[in-house]
Amino acid sequence: MKKSSTLLALLLVGTLGLSACSVNNPFAKKITSEQMVDAIAKSMSADGQPVTAEQRAQITEALAVQAAIAEAARKDGMDKLDQTKILLSVQQDQVLMQEYMRTKMEAFKPTDTELKATYDAEVAKFSEFHFRHILVNTEAEANDIIAKLKAGEKFEVLAKKSIDPSGAKGGDLGWAPLSRWVPEFSGAGAKLKAGEFTQTPVKSQFGYHIIDLMEPSRAPDAAALPPFETVKSQLVEMAKQEYAKKLQDGFKPKAADKAAEKPAEKPAEEKK
Repeated sequence: MKKSSTLLALLLVGTLGLSACSVNNPFAKKITSEQMVDAIAKSMSADGQPVTAEQRAQITEALAVQAAIAEAARKDGMDKLDQTKILLSVQQDQVLMQEYMRTKMEAFKPTDTELKATYDAEVAKFSEFHFRHILVNTEAEANDIIAKLKAGEKFEVLAKKSIDPSGAKGGDLGWAPLSRWVPEFSGAGAKLKAGEFTQTPVKSQFGYHIIDLMEPSRAPDAAALPPFETVKSQLVEMAKQEYAKKLQDGFKPKAADKAAEKPAEKPAEEKK
């Protein structure tokens, strides 16, 4: 969303509504329009893009409209309604959350070491793996094949039972990055060492797989990868997103807290 298209929404749901309309805000009368505009502009420029003179004029106009509507609402006694008080309380928390996140994000400065670790992790996603597999319809079939492999039977011979076309060539899937396969397959395959096969069936939407890593994985061609410095700004954005998610996830209710909030189940005789 562009800043210019969200100004009124910001005024109605964000910082401004709280300062201009809150019945519980003892400082509302002391805040000037200029201070409100400055506060909104600061919030909007948190991403590093300064607010233009035109945008400040839009904010000022929207504030005037909001103040007039709020005054009309007070004359109608809407500031005394429970619904209004509840929404204002929610809005106050929203503003506090927004400012908390803004200040935390402004203070967050990932180091080059951290960014390099992210770069290396992204590069690793392009490493290629040479797998072969046997795909069957049932878990019982998969377990039977695994037992035979453990007993010494040849993978390429048992691969003839595969319902995947690769079975005709011993289950060989060739070289490819993990992103080529469904998550269940790539997740299990990535844990294997060269020469190992999965000891339990791997279930996916296609059936049950027995996966074998034929040889060590190989790193992507360094010449084909963008240098660290050229993608550093993108890595910073990735780090910010991850940090913001980690911050918010840290405040999510734990399973035990949710269980404590759940009303106790009534005895069977009380339900009748």
